[in-house]
Amino acid sequence: MDSLLTLLAAALIGPAQVSTYSCLDDSVFTVAASDELATVKFEDREYRLPRRRSAIAVKYATEQTTLYLDGDFAAFVSDDRWPPGCRRVVGGERGSR
Repeated sequence: MDSLLTLLAAALIGPAQVSTYSCLDDSVFTVAASDELATVKFEDREYRLPRRRSAIAVKYATEQTTLYLDGDFAAFVSDDRWPPGCRRVVGGERGSR
């Protein structure tokens, strides 16, 4: 029954697009983003952020954490981390800056 509820919830939320981002401080995170929610996963922590209105980029945010997605670039800021210069990883380019 739980798996059925999970499938139904996923259908209502819509398919999430999953991307990996590499940042100038060598941190890496993945983003699974739908029209309603983004799940941001670092090696040691996960953030679940609801989508918010924004005129400048796709925005997901809580009071403590904000994620902006703009093409291949991401800006992530949280109370406990703020990696600089994050860019979507394409194919095998991770670490090839």
